Amino acid sequence: MFVLSRGVSRLVVLAALVALLTAAVGVSAQDAVPFRVGMTTPTVLDPALHTNDPETLLNRAIYDYLVEVLPDATIGANLADSWTISEDGLTYTFTLRQGVTFHDGSTFDSADVVWTYNRLKEVGSPALNLMGSDFTVEAVDPATVVFTIPSVNADFLYGVGALQALILPEGQNTPNELGEGDAALANFNGTGPFRLVSFEPGARAVFAANPDYWLEGAPGVVDMEHIYIDDPVAQVDALLSGALDFIIKVSVDQVNRLEGADGITVLEQATSQHPVIRLRTDAGSLGENVAVRQAFKYATDRLLINDLITQGRGVVGNNDPIAPVFAAFFDNTIENQLYDPAEACRLLEEAGIGRVSTTFYYPLDFGYEPLLAQTLQQTWAAGCIDVELQEVPVGLYYDVSNPENYFDVQLGITGWGARPSPQLLLQEAYIESGIATYYNESRFADPELEALVAEARATSDVEARKAIYSQVSQIFLERGPIIIPFFAPLVGAHSERVNGLVMAPFPGRTDFRSVTLGG
Repeated sequence: MFVLSRGVSRLVVLAALVALLTAAVGVSAQDAVPFRVGMTTPTVLDPALHTNDPETLLNRAIYDYLVEVLPDATIGANLADSWTISEDGLTYTFTLRQGVTFHDGSTFDSADVVWTYNRLKEVGSPALNLMGSDFTVEAVDPATVVFTIPSVNADFLYGVGALQALILPEGQNTPNELGEGDAALANFNGTGPFRLVSFEPGARAVFAANPDYWLEGAPGVVDMEHIYIDDPVAQVDALLSGALDFIIKVSVDQVNRLEGADGITVLEQATSQHPVIRLRTDAGSLGENVAVRQAFKYATDRLLINDLITQGRGVVGNNDPIAPVFAAFFDNTIENQLYDPAEACRLLEEAGIGRVSTTFYYPLDFGYEPLLAQTLQQTWAAGCIDVELQEVPVGLYYDVSNPENYFDVQLGITGWGARPSPQLLLQEAYIESGIATYYNESRFADPELEALVAEARATSDVEARKAIYSQVSQIFLERGPIIIPFFAPLVGAHSERVNGLVMAPFPGRTDFRSVTLGG
């Protein structure tokens, strides 16, 4: 695993990486070198349960979605080549693509779709936050699947194409579990554009193009490797040295190293990606008192943080996840909360607390967390809030068996990737009645908020939905447990070898089927 300890130089790591890649591919011609993608280490491999970028990229290489959430947030055909929605909005009928096979040669049909979506319910997949768990799915014939829902869900198609809704073969209940001997990779069996050739946890995954892939001309590369490098600076070093072809997520403080570099293209787009600084609000927790939540908000200098962390590339945030990129739903009349440390101190004094003293946990996920935590420590101190910083390795931070995991700590930072709809963010992380309530790390339970989120779910009219989301934003402003200092742009970078790459706002959903190598 390419994780830097305090005493190991990045030069040593880079040299090891180059040696590893050279040993793997030799010194053959450039067109024989695989498409090499740099990212952090995946931890959760089950397609129904994965959440982050490297996990999603691994799985979408091997498997296919029924429908594809495209980079512009529209829905495109994939294993389903067409669909219809009943007039009452309660029945969705999908016609499946014919002639598709799994990597083991078995034929894809409606039974696989039914199995996949029912399994999402069985394992409590985060995909259900948009779909709900009250749908039924039925195979009418081998080429037709019908979903039925009990009430209108304006985002149901996004749920069908959810991050975790990758199609498994019927009967597969242990996807991506490593076996032994010749059957080591038997559980990595999808219809996707690549077949997994080898997998070294913590180091790399090696893929070969699926020669029987259903999409003509895809994939455009013969071989692909995912190289796991947890240090964002070492990732950039590897790209600049030629040891990588693409970094899926460049830390914003590293962008200036890549801009203007020979043979490097920097890709940047505004997204809903953001860090959440959150307090737990359950009984006995630090944020149970609303005055404490408000004090943290007033003690946060959002303008300073955006300038320091994103170098001004981001958009200053407030206290809710409804980002400006959700233009149809964003209420720009709600002003960002101003930095007022004196007001923070007043609130704490009035609450009989005086000064707050606690530990502040953060991972090295997007790369900027250490500087963000240090900056918050300084601005909060002026607002009568003292925090001791505690960095936790990203793999441990999101491992709920670790006592210092993101869900259990009193005060922490969580990195959230882009979503196609604000509804997904709200249902995943801020209500108690969701399926995957382990994402509600703040334990926020607000009946008024829950009612509004449910109303938005059933509302198709854009203006009506915007009005609902405006009320949601006000609740977060007044009593919410989170601070979103900025919405970060997505920044990726690739070498001149790479052609045809279109980066998705959630980089793990980037579709490599169109990528070719040359130059």
